[in-house]
This record gives sequence, structure tokens and C-alpha cells, in this order.
Amino acid sequence: MGYHCWLCGKNSNSEKQWAKHITSEKHKDKVFNSEDDQSCWQHRFPMGEFRLCERQRKNGCPDGDKCRFAHSQSELEEWVERKELMNLKLAKARKDMLISPDDDDFGKYSFLMKDLN
Repeated sequence: MGYHCWLCGKNSNSEKQWAKHITSEKHKDKVFNSEDDQSCWQHRFPMGEFRLCERQRKNGCPDGDKCRFAHSQSELEEWVERKELMNLKLAKARKDMLISPDDDDFGKYSFLMKDLN
């Protein structure tokens, strides 16, 4: 019996090979990202806190792009939208058995998935 990953276009001949593939960082990145996604976002990738930056509002944030908080209402709204989209993608990947049901290590995306685990 073989396995096919429609996300990556990869075939696996054994369960062990399949398990190795679906736990790889490259595969997981494809679960959350597509080429279409990159062109539709206007703001930076969510940094961990889904709230507005108080320092940005007052005098400007010295952390700039490294700040964990959103620097505008539109950035915050986009972050929430991205989180919702990533949650949908993860649910579909789990349904299609492209992510192990007990896998909760998603690298840079892990903080976005807290409410699912």
C-alpha cells in the first residue's frame, strides 16, 4: 500500500516513510503556506500577541518589525484572519491524514494553534 501527499506531490511506499514525511518541517510549512497566500497579505507575519502595541500608539515602537504586537488595527485584523485560515488548513490536513492526529509541533506556527491543542 502506498501513500500520496497531494500538498507536496510526494509518494511514500511504507508507513515509516510516510510518518517521516508528514512530520518534516518542509511538509508542515506547506500545510500552512501556499504561494497564493504570500501575495494576498499586506502586513508582517503574526508575532505572537493578538493585541495592539501601546508603544506604537503613543510614541512609536522601538522594536519595529520585531515587536510581538500589531502596529495598526488593520494589521491586527489581518493577523486574526491569518490565524483563522491556518486553523482551517490544519483541520483539513488532519482530516486528510496529512498531519498525525497527535502532532502538535508546528515550529513557527505553534503559537497560532494554541486553541486547537
